[in-house]
Amino acid sequence: MNKWFKCIITLAFSFGVVFLFIQSSMAEKPDADFIDVSHHNRQSGLPLAFYQTIKNSGTKSVVVKVSEGTYYVDPAASVNIANAKQAGMVVNAYHYAHYNSHSRAKSEANWFDKKLKLVGFNKTKDGYVVVDIEAMNLSKSPKKLTGYTNTFIKEMKRLGYPKIDIYTGSYFYNHRLDPESLIINKPWLASYPKNPLKNKPTAIFSDGKGAWQWTSDYYFLGMKNYGHFDASEDYAGKYTRQVESSTKRVKKIKTISLVDYMKSQKMNFSYNHRAKLAKAYGIPNYLGKASQNIALLSKLKSGVKPAKVNLNNSKLTTKAITPSNSKTKTTIYKVKSGDTLSEIASRFKTSISKLKSLNHIKNVNLIRINQKIKIAGTNHPQATSKKYYRVKRGDYLGKIAIKYKVSVKKIKSMNGLKSDKISPNQRLRIK
Repeated sequence: MNKWFKCIITLAFSFGVVFLFIQSSMAEKPDADFIDVSHHNRQSGLPLAFYQTIKNSGTKSVVVKVSEGTYYVDPAASVNIANAKQAGMVVNAYHYAHYNSHSRAKSEANWFDKKLKLVGFNKTKDGYVVVDIEAMNLSKSPKKLTGYTNTFIKEMKRLGYPKIDIYTGSYFYNHRLDPESLIINKPWLASYPKNPLKNKPTAIFSDGKGAWQWTSDYYFLGMKNYGHFDASEDYAGKYTRQVESSTKRVKKIKTISLVDYMKSQKMNFSYNHRAKLAKAYGIPNYLGKASQNIALLSKLKSGVKPAKVNLNNSKLTTKAITPSNSKTKTTIYKVKSGDTLSEIASRFKTSISKLKSLNHIKNVNLIRINQKIKIAGTNHPQATSKKYYRVKRGDYLGKIAIKYKVSVKKIKSMNGLKSDKISPNQRLRIK
């Protein structure tokens, strides 16, 4: 009896140690203090229930994509902002930069300002506005790019935004920008290690720790149907510890449908009128979905008026088109041994985030040989000119292949050779 009792105690202790070890291991994972979202997560915007659930799980805030360049506004922005506010989260917003001059930087800041108004972002009561600097076509000169970024930030300040930050990759921040010359410190940087640890960022902060985006593959337990998200730890408190947020003044909606509310207010509740109202509030492609209806209802109940942005370049754009309105072609690239998504993005003059989004890649550090990668746009790698070699006495395919760093198989393929036999003075294409 005592032997069995000792056995049970030993097993219980063993399981307890294992449980404590598991708890300890789990505790080392970084926090998802905040996430960033766009139409890539859900075209019509994420529903109120999603934001309520993640807030209860400990995620305090969200950074919503609003605009890009001077030609695009994210179609899910208005819904995401409204529903995140309804859930009581701190709402921040970001703009994807394409500027390559000081005048362009000012134009993009003004575009961002108009779109922030359109989608219901309050410059004094909501969180930070962020400029996302990662496009591969940005200036290669750290001095110039830093100057353009400072111009964008100054213009946003002039427009009345007191809380401004930058987002970029750790390498980009330290090599493509000049951190010491930026007028922003404690930035938000991305770096995705294989084994991220809590409060141990792998991003290199040259001017104070701000926030660390440690993964692009985060999902919430029991909510895998919403897909994966970029998750970040907030060290400076910029994104999660706002003193005043417009969420405090949002009138929380009760269990009432949009149609019932409009009826009670003696409003025209027809589908066409709802679609018209939705567009006025920056909710395009209205389909009567729950996420859209709750967002529209929250705006109506809060007494928020549609933004007055009927200016030349303020039309609601819902498709990521080029400034010239040309149709975007898609190139297919097949992954080769040794390729990384970063190298492919650089080769095709695009960004990792665009490749990730277009190809629904969950882990940017994991791509497979022969995997087909879609690349939007007309940028192609520079074509290599053909090169030929005249066979000399004593040459053989293996020797030529080593000399020109090409495989025997490729030489045979380019020259239509069925065997390894070659002859002096024979002309072979080797590139």
